[in-house]
Amino acid sequence: MKRWLKLLLASVFLPAFAVAPPAAASSDPIKIGIVYPMTGPWAGIGSPMINAIKQAFDEEKYTVAGRKIELIIEDGEGKPDVIFTKLRKLVERDRVHLLHAVINSAAAYGAREYIHAQGVPWVTVAASAGLTRDKASPYVFRFVPSTFQWAYAPTKWLKEKQGWQKITWIGSNYTSPREAFEVIKKVYGDSIVDAQWPPVGNPDFAPFLAKVEPKKADGLVVAMWGSDAVRIVRQYEEYGLKGKLPFFGMAAFTTEEMLPGMPPALEGVMSAYNYCGSLDTPSNKRFVEGFKARYKGLPGAYQYMTYTASKTMMHAIREIGGKVEDRPAYLAALAKARVEGPMGPVSFDERRGIVSDFYVLKVVKKDGQLQNECVEKLSQVKDPYDLFP
Repeated sequence: MKRWLKLLLASVFLPAFAVAPPAAASSDPIKIGIVYPMTGPWAGIGSPMINAIKQAFDEEKYTVAGRKIELIIEDGEGKPDVIFTKLRKLVERDRVHLLHAVINSAAAYGAREYIHAQGVPWVTVAASAGLTRDKASPYVFRFVPSTFQWAYAPTKWLKEKQGWQKITWIGSNYTSPREAFEVIKKVYGDSIVDAQWPPVGNPDFAPFLAKVEPKKADGLVVAMWGSDAVRIVRQYEEYGLKGKLPFFGMAAFTTEEMLPGMPPALEGVMSAYNYCGSLDTPSNKRFVEGFKARYKGLPGAYQYMTYTASKTMMHAIREIGGKVEDRPAYLAALAKARVEGPMGPVSFDERRGIVSDFYVLKVVKKDGQLQNECVEKLSQVKDPYDLFP
């Protein structure tokens, strides 16, 4: 961490013109720098994200507006110091035109100062709400719902449409679930029966589940992901709560790439996020079938976002005739881009945060496999800046 902070502090004071925009002939390739985790604990999400980016550009034969696309891919390992080193390498040595990088929220906040100073257009899938608030930059585009965004619309749906008037909360004890709980308090106020905060990587949820009282709440809302999600679902059933208290997972809790490793107890669990793999539209079918054919697996929410972000970046390239060296023109084209993706239209709001449809999801078993059923669409969900400035 000390090494990362030293690198960051050194970069903050670099002048904005430290790395000039690449001066290239229009026939030269457009270089896009990519930093997502390919090894380490985030690799299960990061590697498929990179595959989705490759699919997006492969569908265009790696050519946009008459110019070849060159992807320069780096492994961030999920570590802020490594991510920052790779970003500097891409900007200063490889002289990339655009960045498509970072899922780690802490790394995103650290990288923001450097990228803002360098003036490189950056599309990220880090849900760091500050990137479109106090740390907003004309160069930073957040192509993932912020913490407040993915929590507010689903929580309102739970109360107003699902009829949950009282809830119990369990969230991993770190920034993202803590921010989401601020949304929960805004919607439910004193109607939160209990709130518990197990540590990330918690092996045994029994002490927390033992405190859950089914008769006092209409449902249990959970904010944790990855292996923690797998464990709490399994132990939720083992502890006898399944069938007594409905379960709702926040954001990508039931994302498709996780379903094959989830226990049967996940059946019936609901969630809401911006991707539903079973949505029966031509665009989503092309995306899913293309991913399966190339990579022998199912895409989930983060693959959808990196794929659609790539399509949006390409849309902006076309709008300016491929002249990405003109950064102001590219930034303006990206800011006003509206693309029809696998889940419907996506665009950026006035602070360059994503606006997209959400879907309420319910896990069902079909042909012996768990999958998400698209229960209800929440149209064009926007970051609630007015409520969480």
